[in-house]
Amino acid sequence: MNIEKFEVGVLDPKAPLSVNAREILKVRIAEFYHYTPIVHDEKSGELLHELRIAAKRLRYTLELFRDVFGKSGETQIERVKEIQEYLGEIHDCDVRIDLIEDELAELASRQIRELSARMFVEPIERHKALTTAALRPPPDDPRHGLIALLGRQHVARHDFYVKFVERWDTYAAAGMRANLVGLSTAPR
Repeated sequence: MNIEKFEVGVLDPKAPLSVNAREILKVRIAEFYHYTPIVHDEKSGELLHELRIAAKRLRYTLELFRDVFGKSGETQIERVKEIQEYLGEIHDCDVRIDLIEDELAELASRQIRELSARMFVEPIERHKALTTAALRPPPDDPRHGLIALLGRQHVARHDFYVKFVERWDTYAAAGMRANLVGLSTAPR
């Protein structure tokens, strides 16, 4: 999926605020719905984050021009905010997963270097015992806790993703896109 640049064109400084607000909103709606193809792909981590950023831009546009978009705009602000929050939770889980994976990799690398260094100085007769011990880390090995934490983060991410998709689909069925387009094309 191509990440496009959605930029607001030149606005007419002499036009009424409502006209320019609707032009800006059109761009933000296009950007937000550009990500529709990845909504049902749980593995679209970075693109889900880009959708979150697009949701922020859409929400801030609606909030900035509250007076222009009225009560219907308020409804859309709440909808976009809820979607944005679920996407934020997913992204937070992704960041934590990356940090945990990095720490696990660093620990494993350090332990392998230490094992290799010991094997250079220990007699060959001790190598089997050293490798056997390395294959059965002690109960206080920090990897145990990190692996458990990694599993919990994946479960949490999945749960937030399921809630996000449910909310997206609910709002889609309720006509959210058509409501937003209506705000961008006609006076309230």
